[in-house]
Amino acid sequence: MSASSRGRQAAEILQKFGVMDILSDFDPVVAGTLPIGIDTASSDIDILCHASDLDRFRKFAISRLETFAQFSCHDRAATANVGAAVIVRFVCGGFPVEIFATNCPVMSQFGFLHMLVEARILHLMGPDFAKGVLALKMAGVKTEPAFAQLLGLDGDPYILLAEMADMTPGEMHNRLISTIRK
Repeated sequence: MSASSRGRQAAEILQKFGVMDILSDFDPVVAGTLPIGIDTASSDIDILCHASDLDRFRKFAISRLETFAQFSCHDRAATANVGAAVIVRFVCGGFPVEIFATNCPVMSQFGFLHMLVEARILHLMGPDFAKGVLALKMAGVKTEPAFAQLLGLDGDPYILLAEMADMTPGEMHNRLISTIRK
């Protein structure tokens, strides 16, 4: 799958407003549904950042991004699976943006792993599966639970998808074939 027209428009907006350049010290990566073409009209632009010092990141974000419409910045406590984070939200060129910064390299963050796994699944399962994901999303189901529901995965969809990140294409194919509910 590849970015939708809305995803390409989001990339242009980020470029126009220099958001990725502003965040360049924090290894920003656009993740989520936009890059893999399963976004809806309400999907935001998800940006993952690596911030070894969350206090520094928070201060930086406030000083550099607070002029954007609907700016907010808050801390999120660590959970069992994800470390503490700073969440920044604002609107840029008509697109809602959410920045998730944590003291974990971006390529190891759940959001990045989910996107990779979801892209692989979409490639393996084809366009009808993608339409099913979009239909569930339009009905209000979040992305990861939508994948889990269509694949018949039992358990926490966020953990299950992250665990699939290290699978080879063959292993993933076999896992999908064995779990899909008929």
